[in-house]
Amino acid sequence: MNDVMLEEAKLWFDGPPQRKRKLETPVNPPPPPPPPTYPAVDDDSSDEEIDPVAWSKYQRQVSESGGFDVDLFFQPFGGIIPGDCTVHSLLFGKVGLHYYNLEKGTNLQFKQVTKVNTQISSILTFYITLEAIDPAHGDSLVTFQTCLTDTVLMHQARLRIFTNTCRIKPQVPGTGVSGSPWFPDDDIDACYQVDLPNWPQDDALTGVDKLQFYEVKDWELKDNQWLYLYAEFALFSYREDDLSAHMPLEMRKVVVQTKEDMKLKSGNAVFYLSFKTRGGLECRGIVRRTTDGKPGHMCLEARCWVDK
Repeated sequence: MNDVMLEEAKLWFDGPPQRKRKLETPVNPPPPPPPPTYPAVDDDSSDEEIDPVAWSKYQRQVSESGGFDVDLFFQPFGGIIPGDCTVHSLLFGKVGLHYYNLEKGTNLQFKQVTKVNTQISSILTFYITLEAIDPAHGDSLVTFQTCLTDTVLMHQARLRIFTNTCRIKPQVPGTGVSGSPWFPDDDIDACYQVDLPNWPQDDALTGVDKLQFYEVKDWELKDNQWLYLYAEFALFSYREDDLSAHMPLEMRKVVVQTKEDMKLKSGNAVFYLSFKTRGGLECRGIVRRTTDGKPGHMCLEARCWVDK
């Protein structure tokens, strides 16, 4: 009896053994769905058996729609499933539409998200369908689709996403532009595979690297409303929540850093944004945009400081 009491006392004072926190190993985005083959099923696991007919239907829907129009299927192996519109998918849908406009030279205006599918692994991929207004064609409505991945945090960024597909929804299933897999950590220029830069010094516009910096003019802010989206994206990296109470944002100053000639429309650039929220918060955000030069491929990384 005494031995038992001593053992219990020892456990009490020593405390329970500490759990080791499992380190998450960064992984590449999930590959596109495999071709229509039946996955192996363990005969002893009847609870996880997959209906071959349902599996074939799922694969057909993924193939025809690119993952944007998929019914709810039982998938113990994971896969693309219907989801709800969240603050994440709402913002990410706007980002995908912005990049389409940037690439195509269009001016489609966001209206509303109509459908969201998600693919969950160690990272999260969104298949977002939305309605947009086309001012160039009498404010007609177009159905737009974008696939984005909320990827592993690195480079001192607090939010990193990349687009795989940015397209007008094809009228005929199985046609239209399909996204191609890519991995920003491997495919972008090596000079951007580093930490986000610090906030620029006061003499950045006149210093040794002054040719890389460009201060955006007031009239350019009016013609490039997506800069406000970048400010919202930066603020969202600080506080991943509903930002409606902080909108609209008042832009103070925008400086672009790039080695390319296109300045605002450069595929690879860093944006330094000073802005104020509706509630009076003074914010500084850094957003880096990178591409691999292929259609529909853009990566955005952001972090933000709020001076309370």
